[in-house]
Formats: sequence, structure tokens, C-alpha cells
Amino acid sequence: SIKPNGRLTSGAAYALLSRVMLFAERWSDAKAAAEKVMEMGYSMPSDLETPYTVGGEGAIFQFCFDLTAQTHQFDCYYSPGGDKAEYNNPISGGYGCPTQEMVESFELATGGKPDWTPWHTEHGTQDTPPYDELEPRFHHTILYNGADWKDRTIESYVGGADGWLEWMKNDMCDGKSATSYYLRKLVDEENYFANSTKCTKPFTFIRLAEVVLNYAEACYRLNDNGNALAAVNEIRTRPAVGLPAINKSGEELMEAIRQERKVELAYEGQYYGDMRRWNLAHTAFTGVRAHGFKIVKEANGSFTYYYVEVDDQNRNFPQKLYTLPVPQSELENNKLMSQDNAWN
Repeated sequence: SIKPNGRLTSGAAYALLSRVMLFAERWSDAKAAAEKVMEMGYSMPSDLETPYTVGGEGAIFQFCFDLTAQTHQFDCYYSPGGDKAEYNNPISGGYGCPTQEMVESFELATGGKPDWTPWHTEHGTQDTPPYDELEPRFHHTILYNGADWKDRTIESYVGGADGWLEWMKNDMCDGKSATSYYLRKLVDEENYFANSTKCTKPFTFIRLAEVVLNYAEACYRLNDNGNALAAVNEIRTRPAVGLPAINKSGEELMEAIRQERKVELAYEGQYYGDMRRWNLAHTAFTGVRAHGFKIVKEANGSFTYYYVEVDDQNRNFPQKLYTLPVPQSELENNKLMSQDNAWN
């Protein structure tokens, strides 16, 4: 693998180019840039965590931190509420909680998605959600009630160590989750706050798995179904994931590429931009609300799962948001310039 040495590499430049060319819809350039990266000796890691460690296999462009130079507080903000017991700090965690919709995006470990309908009830069910049956990327990405974390078990039920709170009914989340989920991906499980609240886990801006998916999409747009399918299956079937290969073409293959990008790159800052460039945001993000679970622990130790909303009104993405308005200062500076019609 290629190790970081304190400067931007040609691999990082080509990797970023493969991403940017997708936005520009310059498919041949995106494919060529991705091929450059894939020929450079980067390799897929045998586990899911390695690309998020300093110089880990699969990482192409990282920003690294150091206790003696520059740190961050991402772990403090996004850790589950129960971690607060380790330290006395006003930053109590739980600032970003995955939704039930995101949880339901993950496949079963054997392929395909489970039927979540039995849990879509505000009246509650004592059936245990199929977390144990979901693919490895789910377990690497999301913490849920009963998950293992820092030598303990997540308790995201009402009154649990991590807790639950009704959305928008409290001034501070105090580390509790409104969905019953917490972010696991990107949070350093080895950072025990009793020692320090400073965080040094690197931020991986781009990694090999994204480049392979960039390549898959570029190939699809160029009617190269074979290479597009092979690239998708490289992501799905690698040992760290272990999903079955697929055999799709046409729009079904493009939908598979979207699915892989959503779960593989979850919480890495790609999904919103992807939905905008695919012109899907105005339908996918309009007239919908997000959900989570309110979990109640019963006297006999069992759990009841209530399906709850975490929005107080429907979300809305008007089509004009596909473009940005020209700043008023620019319009005043150049009288020959006019405002985008969508923003008039």
C-alpha cells in the first residue's frame, strides 16, 4: 500500500479527479483517472477499519492529527452518551444519530434486504430487529441497542446508560439519541476519555473503495456493462464485506451502484452530492420524514420498539437547489451579469 508522507500524492490527485469528473459528467475522464489510481499499487484492506487509520491500506488522501500538534473533538461530539461517564466535559456526545431509513439501507449478510415492516408501528413490537443478520458494513457504521462498544453494551433505551430522548423536546441531547442509534464509523473506539478528550483519529478524504465505485459508474455511463459490474462486485464480495456477487444490467445495475455508494461511503460526505448530481434529490428528499426507534425496557428485561418520527414536518428539496444563486455582491459588481432564472 502507499503510505502518507506529508504531501499530496499523484494518487490523491487522480482519485479526486475521478470524483470531480463524475460531477462534470465527463465519463471517459473519470474512468481514465480511476484507472490511473487502480494501477498504482493501492490495495483493498482485509478489514473495514484499516482505511481510517494512519497510512492504512485503502487510504489514498488523509488529514492526520497528532497530540503534540493538532487534535480534534469528533469523538466527543459523536460518541454514545454512555461514554460521558468516563469524563467531565460539556461535550456529551450524540450530536449526529443515524436514522432508521439509513439502517434499512443495509443488506442481510446473505444478500437482499430484510422486511422491516413489523417494526414500522407506533404501537410497538417486542420482536428483536434483525441487526445480527445484517452485513458487516452495518456493524462497522452504526451502533444500536445491544451492540458491543468499549468493553460494554450500548443501552439506547429510555433510561439506559446511553439513553433516548424525544426529538426537539430537550434543550440539550446530553448524549442521548432520538433514533436509538449512534455513529460508529469514524469514531475512535480506542479513545477512552478518562485519559484525554483530545482526538487524533485521521480523516480519510478519499479511499480506494470510492475510486472503484467512481470507475463502476463511469463504465456504466460509457455502456461498459462488464467492467461496471465487475467493479461493483469487487466492492461487494471482498473479504471484509462478503456479500454475494450480483448480475445486473441497465437501470438495475445503476441502482446497484447507487446502493453500494450509499452504504459503502455512508457518513463520508458523499451521499448528498451524489443525489444532487443524479437529479434525485428533489424527489427523494421531498415529502418525507425520518424515523428512529423509541425503545422501552420492560420489567422482564425484554424490549419494546416503537417507530417514531424525528421530523416535525415533511422535508423539502425544491428543484432550484440544484443550482446556487449568484451572490448579490457579484450582481452589483458586474451589471452585465444576471441572476439564475430559478432564483429570480
